[in-house]
Amino acid sequence: MRLLTVIIILPSFAGGGAERVALSLLDNIDRKKFKPILIVLNKMGPLRANIPKENIINLNIVHLRFAIFKLIKVIKVNKPDVIFSTFPHITLPLLIIKNIIFNNSVFIAREPNMVGLSLKHASFSILLKFLYKFFMPKADKIIVTSKAMQNDLLNRGIDQSKLFLIHNPIDKIKIIKINNFIRYPGKGLRLVFAGRLVYQKGIDRILPIIKNLKDCHLTILGNGPMKPFLEKMIIELNIKNKIKFIDFSSNVNSYIASADYLLLPSRWEGLPNVVLESLILGTPVISFKEILGLHDIKLLVDKDNLHLCSNEREMGALLSKLNVRKNLSNISLRKNLLNKFNSPHIYAKNIEKIMEVLVFEKRN
Repeated sequence: MRLLTVIIILPSFAGGGAERVALSLLDNIDRKKFKPILIVLNKMGPLRANIPKENIINLNIVHLRFAIFKLIKVIKVNKPDVIFSTFPHITLPLLIIKNIIFNNSVFIAREPNMVGLSLKHASFSILLKFLYKFFMPKADKIIVTSKAMQNDLLNRGIDQSKLFLIHNPIDKIKIIKINNFIRYPGKGLRLVFAGRLVYQKGIDRILPIIKNLKDCHLTILGNGPMKPFLEKMIIELNIKNKIKFIDFSSNVNSYIASADYLLLPSRWEGLPNVVLESLILGTPVISFKEILGLHDIKLLVDKDNLHLCSNEREMGALLSKLNVRKNLSNISLRKNLLNKFNSPHIYAKNIEKIMEVLVFEKRN
């Protein structure tokens, strides 16, 4: 039986949840049925060390606007049965030309974020909203990660039959493999944030909260364009002794597992992997109710382990009442707090079924 060629497209090997989901699919797809090919615009990012070496095409270009024609050419040469794209700025240009150039390929689009808020805050927002309305329905299947995201797309006129809801894959075995536990020294509450330093992630929302808390410290794991602004804000708030920046690294889970709580102050998200991973590591999470995808997870977690606050004032009041974790003298991995999750194998099997059905329908 001929293998189905599946092209997975990523902009880079950045350490975000969308990249990790795509690479998890690449790792776990059944190679007895599928021939996966990863096309990456460039190899920048911390995840590049964790990828298989075969069937990777590096376009070696930073920005999509300079890579689009090269990307189209590579896709045409490889004649894929399936194209899998998880970033809208790549998905939309390809869908615009789908019927002209990729009409024989099944196109699966995975949405990484809540669509409405992502489009609202994107550059060229009006143009993107127009393109999304007219071209996203051309995808053969759209993968959503939460009920809220599903409803968002239904309200935008996407047909129910095009949507497939599945939570992100979590590799528990890899996550809990921790060689050392890293906790900021001293007394008091130890908090951690992990993610890109961009407006969406809302770090600026919690810095004033940290100022008003006694005996606490926040470790910020990640980098991004907002870092200079945040550093200035920290100086103005006079909380330099309460904050430490650490670039994204392979031992992020060592910090999360050692902390008292993970903070996720984002303004919007899809289904944030960092929350799922934190819960697997036994570290409770504090976030905001406006991250609607977390309401799905709330049903799978005891109430004291996933706090969704209405606003900054409520989050500040909550943090002021919390205690540090037990056994500080001998930190170890705590009990898994997430009652149910998709393994990478289960996730890949679900996506494989979709691919097979769609390819069969297209051929017949």
